Amino acid sequence: MSKKAKSFEEFYSKNKDDILDIDIVADYAESHDGDTTPFDKDMFCPECKQAELSFVHKTSKRRAHLRRIKSSNHKDGCSYNYEYASKKTVKKYVDSLNYEEIQDKLNSIMNMLCRKHNTKKTTSNDNEDLTKKRKNPMLIPERKDCETVLRALQRKRLNGWIDESDGEDFCVFYGKVKLKVIEKEKNSDDPKKTYKYYLLQIYTQNKKGEWKFRTSLYRGNMRDLVNEEVMYNIVMIGHLDFQFKPFTIKLANKNAIKYREA
Repeated sequence: MSKKAKSFEEFYSKNKDDILDIDIVADYAESHDGDTTPFDKDMFCPECKQAELSFVHKTSKRRAHLRRIKSSNHKDGCSYNYEYASKKTVKKYVDSLNYEEIQDKLNSIMNMLCRKHNTKKTTSNDNEDLTKKRKNPMLIPERKDCETVLRALQRKRLNGWIDESDGEDFCVFYGKVKLKVIEKEKNSDDPKKTYKYYLLQIYTQNKKGEWKFRTSLYRGNMRDLVNEEVMYNIVMIGHLDFQFKPFTIKLANKNAIKYREA
């Protein structure tokens, strides 16, 4: 698992000075007989903006994706230089943090992944911080052979393609969403009593600009206070579960989620 190949759903365009979705390239290629010329040599790692990426066309077994060109390297401190953290490592790390600590971690991740795409407002200090590995929020510590090593958190866009090929490892799920709380009632051990529990439904925007149901989170007795008309940036650490279609996300723990108005 730790040797899992790195692939990318977004890229940095130097020409546009912006972070763009792979869908832009995939749609262009599909309508131009596979040609990606307008994007060639202008696709770079969305995190460090240095490693050059290439587009890999979809096949019957794998969706279209971006991968690093072997002769091009990431900046020091970029999380893509590091092996992915195992499911056990992520769970242990998240459970070691108190509420304030996990919220601080998620806030830093949100500032990295959910910022406005245009990067012109990014200060030199922000760029310098990205190259300092211990300040990179996408890295977490792991004890190995009496020493501490850094491992990378996997990431997954909520409005990207998600299916069972993504597996059930812990990831950072993120994106711009709308939220809705659903109240449910369930029988307890006492047949005369019932108890309430809550689901947090997540909606993402499709290419037509329509908001469509994406997935839901089980929140137990916790009722999230959300405005259904407001767009939120959301970040959470969890894993996919395909018991209920299309899929649900199981959080690493109940505190491993953060959202705020976009």
